[in-house]
Amino acid sequence: MAVCYHAGVSERLPVQPRPRPAVPARERRFVGRRVADVHGRRTDVVLANPNPGVENLVDWLTPSFYVDFGRPCNSACLYCAVPPHEDAQGFLPMADVSAVIEAGRAVACDRAILIGGEPTIYPSLFEVLDALDNAGFERRHIVMTNGVKLADKAFADRLLDAGVRTVHFSLDTASAATYDALSRSEGRFDRQRQGLANALARTDRNVYVYTAVTRLNAGGLPDLAAMIARQCEAAGRPAVPWVLAVIKPIGDGLRHADTLQLSPTEAVEAVRWALEAAEQHGIAAGFRNVQACLAPDLVDRNVDYYLDDFSVEVATGQRVTYSHTEYWRKPASCDACGHNALCTGIYHEMQNRYGDAPYRPIGRDGLR
Repeated sequence: MAVCYHAGVSERLPVQPRPRPAVPARERRFVGRRVADVHGRRTDVVLANPNPGVENLVDWLTPSFYVDFGRPCNSACLYCAVPPHEDAQGFLPMADVSAVIEAGRAVACDRAILIGGEPTIYPSLFEVLDALDNAGFERRHIVMTNGVKLADKAFADRLLDAGVRTVHFSLDTASAATYDALSRSEGRFDRQRQGLANALARTDRNVYVYTAVTRLNAGGLPDLAAMIARQCEAAGRPAVPWVLAVIKPIGDGLRHADTLQLSPTEAVEAVRWALEAAEQHGIAAGFRNVQACLAPDLVDRNVDYYLDDFSVEVATGQRVTYSHTEYWRKPASCDACGHNALCTGIYHEMQNRYGDAPYRPIGRDGLR
């Protein structure tokens, strides 16, 4: 049984078993997407008071394109936004990598984001980094990782010396029990913390923590802020940035929405609580997946207002609409909002669960 927390109240939850893949490993095939996702800088948002910490983080991430290694992962997080884990496909074939790299070049990206699944378990990880070198990209790539494999210091150093400049470290809790419940991966919490320590020890590299905010870990976010600060102090470096991402109700996150999903009001409460804790510990923090109308006074911390997320068609190198657009919609009330042209809208499932009432039009709060 894992002890999980919300709003300071503990409840016991069983650790669910890891799902069994429907397809044996020897028979899995990679089913590629026709697009690669891209992080650029938004030029359509002019904030009244841009947040320096968020701006610094966005400098690390842009302009970049995703090299998606496929769904295999050494964890099985309940909130994962990719299709359910038991439907996992195989790894990206190395033969397909060059087309993805050329698509990123076509939209003027100068670095790659290595993503999965879990990119650190990709069998050809270092060959991809070599291919990026050979294609002339600067060695300032980003790896989005749960950090478990970084507990091996030799592996972590090799990765960071092979062209990874920034580590996006997915860390959701300071509690081993909550980690077990969220990840369905018992007994790995200490390895994850050691992975963070090894990444932080490389003070010549950028690190930021990315936290999926759910009903199970929301109450423990202040403890997580304290842990991040302690580990940074132990590594002899300033506190690293922290991004609080309210989970997306898609993929496994949709399947387990009854357990995980916060209402819009609860999500804002959790984010505010975490931001206050971050400030106490000298952590520059921002958030994602909370609309401006829910927290008009926090617009400057809204990472979505700094990143221009779009997709590029791999076959042609043409910019196309962001692939996640299919999950969003805008209520009719958005027409009267001063942020209407800037906001993506809300996820369909959020509207299905909570209706349109929480999303009330505002003026041009936070904008110039």
